[in-house]
Amino acid sequence: MPGTARRTTTAVALAAACAAVAATTAPAGARTPAAAADTFVTRDGAHLALQGQPFRFGGTNLYWLGLDENVGGVDYPTYFRIDDALRTARAMNATVVRSHTLGTSLGCAKCIQPALGQYNDAAFASIDHAVARSRALGLRLVVPLTDQWTYYSGGYTNITKWLGLEPKAFYTDARAVAAYKDYIAHVLNHVNPYTGLALKDDPTVMSWSLGNELNDMTTAWADDIGAYLHALAPRQLVAAGRQQGVDAAALASAQVDIVDVHYYPSSAATEAADAKAVTAKGKVYLAGEHGTDSVTAADALTLADDPNVTGALSWSLFGHADDHGYVQHDDGFTMHHPGDTAAMRAAVLAESAFALTVAGDRPRPAVPTTPPLVTAVTKNAGINQVAWRGTAGAHSYRLERATNGPDGPYTTVATGLSDNDAPYLDPSTPATRTWYRTVALDRAGRTLATSPALATAPGQDSAADPLQSYTLTSSHSDTLTITPDGDGVRVAPASRKTGQITWSRPGLTGFQADFATPDRSALPTVQTSADGTTWVNAAPALQRRGGHTLLTLDNLQATGHIRLSWKATAHPAPLTGTTWTAATASPATGKPGAFQQTPADQASGVDTRTAFTWTGSPGAAYYTLTVSENADLSDPVLQATSIRGTSYTPAANLQPNTTYHYSVTAVNAAGSTPAANAPSTFTTGDLTVDDFESYPSDSALATAYPRNTGGGPVTTTLDTTHADGTGHSLRAAYDHGSPGYAGIIRTLPTPQDWGGATALRLWARSDGSTDQALTVQFVANGTYWETTVPLTSTTGTTLTIPLDTFKNPAWATPGTLDPGKVTQLSFYFNGRAATGTAWIDTVTATR
Repeated sequence: MPGTARRTTTAVALAAACAAVAATTAPAGARTPAAAADTFVTRDGAHLALQGQPFRFGGTNLYWLGLDENVGGVDYPTYFRIDDALRTARAMNATVVRSHTLGTSLGCAKCIQPALGQYNDAAFASIDHAVARSRALGLRLVVPLTDQWTYYSGGYTNITKWLGLEPKAFYTDARAVAAYKDYIAHVLNHVNPYTGLALKDDPTVMSWSLGNELNDMTTAWADDIGAYLHALAPRQLVAAGRQQGVDAAALASAQVDIVDVHYYPSSAATEAADAKAVTAKGKVYLAGEHGTDSVTAADALTLADDPNVTGALSWSLFGHADDHGYVQHDDGFTMHHPGDTAAMRAAVLAESAFALTVAGDRPRPAVPTTPPLVTAVTKNAGINQVAWRGTAGAHSYRLERATNGPDGPYTTVATGLSDNDAPYLDPSTPATRTWYRTVALDRAGRTLATSPALATAPGQDSAADPLQSYTLTSSHSDTLTITPDGDGVRVAPASRKTGQITWSRPGLTGFQADFATPDRSALPTVQTSADGTTWVNAAPALQRRGGHTLLTLDNLQATGHIRLSWKATAHPAPLTGTTWTAATASPATGKPGAFQQTPADQASGVDTRTAFTWTGSPGAAYYTLTVSENADLSDPVLQATSIRGTSYTPAANLQPNTTYHYSVTAVNAAGSTPAANAPSTFTTGDLTVDDFESYPSDSALATAYPRNTGGGPVTTTLDTTHADGTGHSLRAAYDHGSPGYAGIIRTLPTPQDWGGATALRLWARSDGSTDQALTVQFVANGTYWETTVPLTSTTGTTLTIPLDTFKNPAWATPGTLDPGKVTQLSFYFNGRAATGTAWIDTVTATR
């Protein structure tokens, strides 16, 4: 069948895309012909086209590009964050980005429209940069112009509130409609200084959305506003949609080109059905938001194979923070590239593969990797900890150091680091001046880009300020502006304006500023102060480097403040970045203090999943942990270092019924101190697979142990009467019914390591029926294993089932038993009677 052939072809393409994504060294793409950026995406019935070719796309939501809520308040995002997020989207093969705050910005001091009839054009600065960078990176934009929800960036209820109207009057009251049209005109007529284009004339904006998740649209309103948009921007498209499901008004309106549908959770089957319904009406279908917590490779295959699906955009992507790590968001759908967890990495790969597959061989601009930046080297009890700002497209980092100067040679401190590892402790901190740099690596470990080096010395903290914001400064004058410049920014007062900027740190010892000019006469005056009140002119060393001038102050004494003051000149020197050094706030004044470790010495029956804990050691920078089966701690089974907290949970379970010896040691630059009760000895008990004590209700138990839907019904409840002595047991009332069997399946929340166990032990009770038996089944490393034991005790008894009695079921793929990764546990209930009841409690792995 043609459909089958097409699915097979796309499946192969998607598999190839996954492989291509996995092997990517840097964001791929040939340079787009200049004409492509100047060409509008067009609609052809239920499909889109670009330069005469079908246009399908994958991408993401970056809702905060114009105004951000993830910066400790509401403020404009830095140019770095905008650029990094867009580059990250491209690293995931995105073609389209949807961003609410590029068009929805009402009701706050930093919004485009703070109040009715008032406009704040300063709010366009981040919008202009985002649009210009999207254009340069080959990305198209979907921009909602208002919102159903009054989030920090506002929505249509701001307009109705200003007018003293009920919210739904937004769609019917002439004053509300006029106010919205006035706002739309102001946004669309704005001219972007970077492109020279009004937003209504920029092909980068693929479509304007009537609003985000508008649940109460009428067809008449959609026709009116849609026609207004088409008249203002005849070459751009109009999108519309509601919170859930296909919106009837959007589907019926002759002025709506794209019907935008949202999915939480993501469902490929639902998306395919909606896409079919939308395209049947001659509209373009867009999955404008789908939650990244439920996206699978199978979803990607289904959607990529469906020509009715023009585009799908994930919710939602966040890039790197300005100082280190990622920008965090708390809605449960945050996505970082390449992924913080295995589940997130799988979602990133699926999204990337989908986007690459549907884009086909359309050329895209090449995206060179921006070098990472070491932002700080600070002391933690005398030990260097290095923070770095990551870069889009990197999969990991290598941290290097040199002690002979910034040109090296460099040695590796650690490799395979993620953005989440910053700041990283250097456990072998040199007792001399040291330069640190980070190297961004691709998935194969090959170098993408290397940061500039940042120097530090014993007793000293260092920091680099890329001046993306004034966060690291103590004050600045309002005449200063931050403007984007390549991968960085420039800070300077306006022409013929004075300006000042100040940094304050206790014990400043050095300062360097980089100015993008060779003209020393344009440089600002440098002053220092001990108290921030009395200022003294400084005489910095000046060094020309290419077209830049470096201004340096060394060996500062009794200095806590540094100020740069620009004179009013025609061309004030633009500042591109600073670095400073100061006396460390965290020196090592002696070895770490005394502390205690747990488990206690001679403890027995310790859970194999135990966490090692200890009291805090005064003055510790980090801790090390050594665990061994030998009293002298030789041949350790576990060694961990650079532990900064006061607990450590091993990645794998300890072996059951085993005696261990362990020691925790506190470390700082002055030396190390073992725990006062180290080394300690303890013995583990059985590995608890499930004791049925963690389920708060019968419904929670039933959710954890759903029945095998191919078999008969099973009702599970928590039973306190028939348990192994304490707490709850699982009570299963079953009926084989016509299938002839009944069972329940538990997918373990995290894989369990039964390695070292020789038997499975559980408490079970029979209802006394004839030949009642229990089949125990588990999945280890993807292979099924099962065995059946009789149930005879009507009061309950402990059954010990040797693991070597478990065999592959006849219907399963044969394999070799490797219990190191058990992912599923199931129980099937047997006997002559078709119906019955059985009780199970305290399932453990033992030896």
